[in-house]
Amino acid sequence: MDGVDRLLVDLLADDGRRSHRDLAAAAGITRATVAARLRRLAESGAFTVQGVVHPSVLGRGSICYARIAVDGAAAPVAEAAAALPEVVYVSVTTGRFAVAAEIRTGSDDAVDATLTRLRAMPGVAHVEALGYREVIRDAVGPVGEPTAQLDEADVALLRVLETDGRASYVRLGAAAGLSAAAARRRVLRLVAASVVRIGPIASRGSEHALGMGIGVRGDVREAAREVGAIAGAGFLARTLGAFDLLVTVRAPSAAGLAATVDAVRALPAVGTVETWSHLRFVKESYASLSAAAG
Repeated sequence: MDGVDRLLVDLLADDGRRSHRDLAAAAGITRATVAARLRRLAESGAFTVQGVVHPSVLGRGSICYARIAVDGAAAPVAEAAAALPEVVYVSVTTGRFAVAAEIRTGSDDAVDATLTRLRAMPGVAHVEALGYREVIRDAVGPVGEPTAQLDEADVALLRVLETDGRASYVRLGAAAGLSAAAARRRVLRLVAASVVRIGPIASRGSEHALGMGIGVRGDVREAAREVGAIAGAGFLARTLGAFDLLVTVRAPSAAGLAATVDAVRALPAVGTVETWSHLRFVKESYASLSAAAG
């Protein structure tokens, strides 16, 4: 992706259903160029635009980050962790812990049960768990508490958006038994109510990623606001455990990662920083309504 491609992806991250006309005006190019570039990027597999439903709507409101130290090779442990349905994200990493995993499930007891299964796996030497107090910025999904009650039409709209976040309102309305105008009103309501976030999901082969565990001086919420204002911080959560804040930084180059990490280290509220590179993404699964229903 070149600079214009990345600008378009960044604009879609703010609003995945932004029109070609708005994208063209913001990027300073023609609508035809926008359409051609988005089509090329989608066909190349560089990214897709999807609707990601809030974890609590899917019955997965309890979230925990696990860092796994291994005795031997990391790959078999990562593959075994990825086979657990409660584990939605797994990567092989550098540093003291060779595998990182995220658990999203229905209760704290279910999180504990999953951690027990991870600790019992062959090749696992130790599991360090970080409980999430608040997800401030999710990688792709909505944050906060969803405030809308869903009916059958809402669920039908969400099922389409999960596969094609830029589906036309005509297509959405047909799937839900609504007019295009009614489908538009409902989609806007679902987004505003934090039920779904519609945005680009980039191919992980097109970017570098780094995890950061931050120890804070003073107020954690204020530190989180400062860290969240830095470009490149794609995921941000307040945590309990070894760190006060957990951050995932993404950039098109290693130099971009280094610049972001230095910007974070320079913040007065940041005391300590531990970093680890994500070498290989083994699993990155955003649970769907269909899977939740099953």
